[in-house]
Amino acid sequence: MAVHEMNNPELMPSTDKDRDINIWDFTMLWAGMTINMGAFTMGAQLYPGLSPWTIIGAILAAYAIVTTILILAGDIGLRYGIPFAVYIRGCFGYQGAKIPAAFRAIPACFWFGFQTWVAAVAIGKVLELWIGYSNTTILILIFGVLQVVNAIYGMKAMAKFDWIAIPALTILIGLVTFWLLQTNNATIGDVLAAPSLDNGSFWFAVMAIAGIWITMGLNSPDMTRKLERSRDHSSKNFFIRNRKPFFAQISGLIVIGSGILMVGMIGGILTGTWDPIEIVLNSMSSPIVLILSMITIAFAQWSTNTVANLMPSALILMNVFPRLSFGQGVSISGAIGLLMMPWVFADNLLWFSVITSGLLGPVAGIMLADFYLLRRGQLNVDDFYNPKGPFVYQNNYNLRAFLVYGLSFVCSLVFIDMAFFVGLLVSVVGYYLLMKPIARPAGEHTVPAQS
Repeated sequence: MAVHEMNNPELMPSTDKDRDINIWDFTMLWAGMTINMGAFTMGAQLYPGLSPWTIIGAILAAYAIVTTILILAGDIGLRYGIPFAVYIRGCFGYQGAKIPAAFRAIPACFWFGFQTWVAAVAIGKVLELWIGYSNTTILILIFGVLQVVNAIYGMKAMAKFDWIAIPALTILIGLVTFWLLQTNNATIGDVLAAPSLDNGSFWFAVMAIAGIWITMGLNSPDMTRKLERSRDHSSKNFFIRNRKPFFAQISGLIVIGSGILMVGMIGGILTGTWDPIEIVLNSMSSPIVLILSMITIAFAQWSTNTVANLMPSALILMNVFPRLSFGQGVSISGAIGLLMMPWVFADNLLWFSVITSGLLGPVAGIMLADFYLLRRGQLNVDDFYNPKGPFVYQNNYNLRAFLVYGLSFVCSLVFIDMAFFVGLLVSVVGYYLLMKPIARPAGEHTVPAQS
């Protein structure tokens, strides 16, 4: 395997010059990712199987789990500047890493396509009001291209878009919630007291919500490697070193993200449907408010898709096909997402999310066990870019890691309501036990973190 086959410039360790995202940009990027109709739909679909209070508990539990994984995985990018697609070479082998990375790319492309469709339908409703005509297929293509162009210019351009979009979206979503309550002559207390069937599973709900974000849990290093370093970046104290990502994810993910899910829950309870388009159409009597609401729905997808879906899948494609540029990777990812036609599966988003958590939970477990338990957080960065380095394993595939991955995924399917927990736990324990006998001492991997 030639060196150039692995070392795409976009996948090389980030330098201080590459780290141009400040803490406020980082927070806006996370807020932008969480304001999306996928989360809104998830909140609506959990009712009436669960009571409102149970749904709120599931939301908070899921986000606590996801934030923990984000911070733990993000430390890799923060300290060493390497992306997810490169780090898992150490876990699965130089070639083997492409397989779990592909599993990560599938939901990224799926959600890009689904959210682009939601945006196109929303814009279509506005056009119908203005000119009496709309074409969803054309709008899907136009909106998809606009997002791809924005993503091609990198995270800084995505953050600039979010600085405009997020304050406006927050205000408009607040207005949508107000109009929902007003139109249905209800209060928040009425919503929280709504009767439920109580035939759903709390842990299934946690897994479904976590499944949306476990994808970004894997790709957390892709974002933190672009985050400006503070004077504490080399601190041995984990919490001091990660205070910026922690602040951004508490503000952008837990606060904003929980709010979006809860607004979806309110809409589902008051209207009996999970479809955000139908909820708005049935609740907004004012044409102006209706148009603003549809624009909100459309641009909420944009703010999510560029960072959470296009960027990760582009980096993964570049790892598989090293000659691709970032722009080409983004474009291909967008095309795949639209060709998947994920809107056909709109009624089964909960199940898609749970299966995703079962597929990717073991990858997260293996990655975290590798970094924290085997390597003790100490890496020789050059090893990840040297095709003749220590991660050759068996013809560039680590069969032990794949054995653990397969076992973890099967166990997650057997215990489907606890898919993520089971897959994560089995993978952490299994990987550590199988790899410990052949792991080199942590000191042999130690190099100074990049300055």
